Amino acid sequence: MKRENKIKPSLFYERHLFSFYLKHKILSIKFAVCIMLSLLILFDIFNTFNFEYVNSQILDETLYWNEFIVRFSIGFSFLRFIPVIITGDIISGEFSNKSAMIIYATESRNKILAIKLLCMVISIFLLMLFYFLTFLIIIFNKTDLLVSIHIFLMGFLIILIQLIFYVSLTFMISALTRNVVLSFILPVFYIIIETFLEGFDLSLFSYSSYTVKVIYFFENLIFHEQIIFSSVTIICIITFFGLPILIMLITFYTFKQLDIRID
Repeated sequence: MKRENKIKPSLFYERHLFSFYLKHKILSIKFAVCIMLSLLILFDIFNTFNFEYVNSQILDETLYWNEFIVRFSIGFSFLRFIPVIITGDIISGEFSNKSAMIIYATESRNKILAIKLLCMVISIFLLMLFYFLTFLIIIFNKTDLLVSIHIFLMGFLIILIQLIFYVSLTFMISALTRNVVLSFILPVFYIIIETFLEGFDLSLFSYSSYTVKVIYFFENLIFHEQIIFSSVTIICIITFFGLPILIMLITFYTFKQLDIRID
């Protein structure tokens, strides 16, 4: 009975904390800026599209997959900065305003980190849902066609996982440095240099290089019905889906060991 009485206040606190962080992010100016940025990027992409003689196959393979998904994943895109904008100060901001000791004294660090991380992932999911649905609406308005559902979902999943990687990277830097400036600068620096790493034979350190391999694997599977497996492809797929999780686990473990007392 006593254990049940302890669990109820704990669950109430967790729900309240989750609701607070989620509302704080979704109703923030930064979230609105990210929506505007995504719209500007989307309209810029549409300016390059040629909607003449578009059929379902051209829509799926050319406009959606090659021009929308591949272009975002391979080329430099400002959309990658959205996770940094949203996540940068989620932990370091509390050390900056001296509220960290109060927050982390009430519940376990892992529990609070898990709630924050879940809020960040949901925020990115909602932004990408808005981004992709806006794409569908504009495409339908221009062509009276819709992207095939399985192709749409695969493209959405790839972009979402890619952005979750940047969320996890920014989240880790925010938690371990506990410095707001570094929490924004370091992820932005990585995103900028990432596009140049392959030119210096350092693609091993570029998450985008793994993304490219995954995109081409699913492109062959979806459009050409070919399953091309190799050791490199398997490693890239495992890294693409597993690295964000690994970074999160490292963050949880390391942050738990830190002395978070504020001078």
